[in-house]
Amino acid sequence: MRRAPEAWTPLVEGESAARALAAVEDIARDLSGPLQTAPGAGLSGGHAGLALFFTYCERVLGRADAGERARSHLDQAVTELEIQPAPSASLYHGFAGVAWVTEHLAAGEGFADEEDPNEEIDAALLSILRRSPWRGEHDLLGGLVGWGVYALERLPRPSAAAMLPLLLARLAEQVDAVRKSDLGMAHGAAGMIALLARMLREGAAGPEAGGLLTELVDSVLARRSSSSEGEDDLAWCAGDAGLSVALLAAGRACGREDWEGAARRLAATAAARYPDADDLVQSFDPALCHGTAGLSHLFHRFYQVTGDPALLAAARRWLERTLARRRPGEGVGGYLSRRRLADGRPGWIADPGFLGGAAGIGLALLAAATPVEPAWDRLLLLS
Repeated sequence: MRRAPEAWTPLVEGESAARALAAVEDIARDLSGPLQTAPGAGLSGGHAGLALFFTYCERVLGRADAGERARSHLDQAVTELEIQPAPSASLYHGFAGVAWVTEHLAAGEGFADEEDPNEEIDAALLSILRRSPWRGEHDLLGGLVGWGVYALERLPRPSAAAMLPLLLARLAEQVDAVRKSDLGMAHGAAGMIALLARMLREGAAGPEAGGLLTELVDSVLARRSSSSEGEDDLAWCAGDAGLSVALLAAGRACGREDWEGAARRLAATAAARYPDADDLVQSFDPALCHGTAGLSHLFHRFYQVTGDPALLAAARRWLERTLARRRPGEGVGGYLSRRRLADGRPGWIADPGFLGGAAGIGLALLAAATPVEPAWDRLLLLS
């Protein structure tokens, strides 16, 4: 059911690509040594995210040792889940994310298993999704949208196909709450829009999904046109950049040129922000979630679909800021992540993780500097 990816073209070549790949090598070196903090099992900041990073180091750079580390981190993630009395089911912080990485790695060389390692995960999620009316989270990181991303990764397995109508029913129960939530990709309306669009494009949902998508997009566009909501944030997780990708996907899935036009306008406005403020590398986090690496990758993805040169320029600008933020010898591979410290003040820490740390930055740099399709960004609903 999954469509073959379009040819992926690197964002940069020559000296910029060499700098990006050198940063990846430094990240891989530091992540191969003792970690300063125990990462836990999950995808966002734990072993599952590290397994994903090392898998792409193997696939893109041909490093056999990276493949061995990917398997080791995935094994550690599974072990940690097994000893937890009540692990979270979320995509980014719980067992659904570990299972997504397991499934994703199984599609690559050397990770095929005769038995289905996620059979029990599917049974658990099916049980959860039968609860109605839905009282839990609806978002990508911790709730329904995230489980939809997992189910799509599992297709065409019968258990995954069984999840999708249940998931759609639970999403329909949450549409009023989503209309009142933020417009972002991580926790708000953009995430549900992008998921519904992907379900439609992959033939994984019936016409009721189109009706739900129309209701949600019309509501979001009405909110966006009547206020400046979303303008202050510039990130994958929140604001117009993430929303523009979701609207583009919805427009393509439903053949709505007006939605696609709105997406292009939002993306152009987001891409035009901070055109010359290179001193922002001192304050912007370099992370995927809310930082420069995520913006570069997002604009690169949008450019790959539309060919808009302004988005290509923005992607390269944010990549250069990501590279400029690197401080060799500090953090993980030269990268520190912005966090609120124990005393409540903002500060910078060494974060090895996927969503907010070095592993995610490394994945974005690999995608920018090489012609290998970054299929991992299905986790971000960007593919």
